[in-house]
Amino acid sequence: MSEENRPDPDELLSRIAAEETQAQAESTRGKLKIFFGACAGVGKTYTMLSAGKQALLEGVDVVIGLIETHGREDTKRLLDGLPIIPHREVQYRGTLIKEFDLDAALTRKPQLILLDELAHSNAPGSRHPKRWQDVQELLDAGISIYTTINVQHLESLNDVVARITGVWVKETVPDEIFDKADEISLVDIPSEELLKRLKEGKVYIEAAARGRAAQNFFKKSNLIALRELALRRTAERVDALMDVYKTTGGTQSWSGADRILVCIGPDSLSAKLVRVAKRMAGGLKSPWTAIYVENERHYRLNKQGQEAVERTLRLAERMGGKTETIQGQKASDDILSYARSGGFTKVIVGKSPRPRWREMIYGTLADQLIRGSGSIDVYVVAGETEDRKPLTSPFWKTQTPWQFYLSAPLATIFCTIVLVPVRPYIERVDVVLAYLIGIVSVAVRYGRGPSLLTTLMAALAINFFFVMPYYSFKVEDEHRVITLMVTLLTGVIIGTQTSRLRMQAISSRRREKNTSALFAMSRELTANRGKLTLAQLAAQHIADVLDSDVFLWFPDEKGHLQTAVAETETETSTIDPVREESVVNWAFTHRQNAGLGTDTLPSAKALYVPLIGSSGVVGVIGIMPRDPAVDAYATEDVELLETFATITASALERAVAAELMEKTIVETESEKLRNILLSSVSHDLRTPLAAITGAASTLLLEGGKITDEYRAELLRSIHEEGARLARMVTNLLDVSSLESGSVKLNKELYFIEELIGSALMRVEPKLGRHKVVTNIEHGLPLLRMDGLLIEQVLINLLENAAEYTPPGTTITISAMTAKPDIHVIVSDNGPGITKGEEERIFDKFYAGDILHHAGHEQKGGGLGLAICRGIIHAHGGKIWAQNSPEGGALFTFTLPIRSQDAE
Repeated sequence: MSEENRPDPDELLSRIAAEETQAQAESTRGKLKIFFGACAGVGKTYTMLSAGKQALLEGVDVVIGLIETHGREDTKRLLDGLPIIPHREVQYRGTLIKEFDLDAALTRKPQLILLDELAHSNAPGSRHPKRWQDVQELLDAGISIYTTINVQHLESLNDVVARITGVWVKETVPDEIFDKADEISLVDIPSEELLKRLKEGKVYIEAAARGRAAQNFFKKSNLIALRELALRRTAERVDALMDVYKTTGGTQSWSGADRILVCIGPDSLSAKLVRVAKRMAGGLKSPWTAIYVENERHYRLNKQGQEAVERTLRLAERMGGKTETIQGQKASDDILSYARSGGFTKVIVGKSPRPRWREMIYGTLADQLIRGSGSIDVYVVAGETEDRKPLTSPFWKTQTPWQFYLSAPLATIFCTIVLVPVRPYIERVDVVLAYLIGIVSVAVRYGRGPSLLTTLMAALAINFFFVMPYYSFKVEDEHRVITLMVTLLTGVIIGTQTSRLRMQAISSRRREKNTSALFAMSRELTANRGKLTLAQLAAQHIADVLDSDVFLWFPDEKGHLQTAVAETETETSTIDPVREESVVNWAFTHRQNAGLGTDTLPSAKALYVPLIGSSGVVGVIGIMPRDPAVDAYATEDVELLETFATITASALERAVAAELMEKTIVETESEKLRNILLSSVSHDLRTPLAAITGAASTLLLEGGKITDEYRAELLRSIHEEGARLARMVTNLLDVSSLESGSVKLNKELYFIEELIGSALMRVEPKLGRHKVVTNIEHGLPLLRMDGLLIEQVLINLLENAAEYTPPGTTITISAMTAKPDIHVIVSDNGPGITKGEEERIFDKFYAGDILHHAGHEQKGGGLGLAICRGIIHAHGGKIWAQNSPEGGALFTFTLPIRSQDAE
């Protein structure tokens, strides 16, 4: 095989991974079979029920979700023997509506559900507005579905069917559902047979309904055209499947030759353009994108126009296309620039009929795109007259508050008052420039409408006050008329352009505000730690930016969602947990937006967005508008919220990972300390255990041969070493309790010299080869302390000095008053402490070099000095070590005097 034909290993691995992921998803997802027909009456429901009965005979758990028989007896007979899920009854405007019970189906969870009329719209208050969304949830739950659909219900063919039949079908299904179905079964009969069935009452029972259908919809020409559409759409589906199986990876591969860009606007023609783009993309097997240019015209849209843009963008997304909203000034230049940068080869644009004079003055977007398209193909789709509705305010109208228009006379009066007194001393051109300044000022502050009114009033004022004859609108010199016209035209141009710049500035400020909000939130989340802290910060930022109440839910250890953070304007503002709980759980489970303004439970009071991280869904965020009039969030706000959610999810994952890492480190350190403790304790306990074991063995083996004096000595040794062992274990337990704060000190009044004397007696055997000097100040006060523990401190320090200094050296123990404390010092004249180890030698189990100049290594794992520090700190004192200027080590600890009286 040549190098040129050798497959790319990375590509093969990615395909294998994609196949495994797809296979895993398909193994848990239900199968969708659609019985597809040209129109009602071809036998889709009958064929579906027959297939369902056959599956029941094969042992499949089949139930009927909802079947519309329309009174047909042959269809009713097929229902016998098939279990039925009880319908859900909904009261709507005084009418009882029977609907498919989605929750009951999920609870029953059969293998196969027969569900008629995929394009059906659910009753208000249902979880999903459309039945095809119920089907999607059932498929995700692993339940297979048989369903029916007519060709006029496909979204991309909706307008084509309307042109053929003259009937607009409002209930549609996205083509993506049809294209991704596991099986399509075309149910078709000749047009003559269908008309015969209509006459026999097998399509509609009532004679009146049959008559209306025959006159309006069931015409032979219409039926033939609908059959052609159904056959063609089924053939396209088969052709697409063949392309899939021809590809090596078994996945859809778009053609690299064509990319389609469709231009949309606020008019109703845009929906038609999206459908045309979908059909063209399907035929060419190319990706497509719907683009909308947000310019000055966008800000003159009325509410219906803005809603139309939102609907068209959502329509494009439902039909499988991408959507893009860009900021620009001249739509044609911005669209072509985006098309070239994105590699688009075809642009689809609409052109509605309009007066010729209007096209000559303003031009059309289609003409501008054609002139500047270059190598890009431009397809112009003609629209009908009704496709252009007055969704945009006319040029001379704005949605400016009427109060803003008061600025026009005020600005004109102000300029006139300033200029009239100096009229003999200035030129008329200066007068015009002064009024233009007023026009620009009004345009910048209040917009285009007030600026145009200011222009008109300024022209009249110039004519009345500054053109001969004064105080009259009559003009004697024709040249002055030209001056006034030029002034008026200049004012209009300047005012319009300034207003346009103002709109652009407003848009830029809005984008800058959103960017700043994202940056500020990212910075806050990066600088803080803790899951709840991060959630609270995120909620505060989102609440401020979107002017909404914000709620966050996190799953507990059992996976149940619990409210973690609530950022509300008032304490009484909250979300009904019973009403909204199902929406929150649905968003969390299905990883999709739900609630207000979405296609899932749109009657909810809030919009819920899942917090999706790299490892899965970590929670749900809900936002409820503080303005009761808001019934949906704008697309821009939803996109901003989704970005917030992504940043929050990433920060929460980082917090969880940090907590897990800290927990792991703590467990590792605990295990390390446990091992060191066992090693150290075993070392410290070995000597007394060996002594006890040796003495006991001697008594057992040689008991009858040894003298009474030797026996007494052995027993004394066992007793002393046992007591030493018990004291050691007790002290370790006590210190551990002290450090954890679970045990109180057993404080009593002691003289420090008594404890020093007792400690010297206890360590006398170890101090036998050293000279011991005591230096205790006379008249030291009584101290309230735990005598046993302070004695242990003295013993540890003395034993430490004896062990790490050469024989013959001097060990000095001193006690003196240094108010408000008593200082006790244990010093020696040995080699001293290694430089830099003065603080670390008090750490638990520290194994550094200590007094190695004496030729000894640290013993006991570093517990002795750590125990001393724990005891002294528990008494409110301090302990430290240093090298003496004269040589040797010097250990000092303090015990406070001031607390004695208080106690």
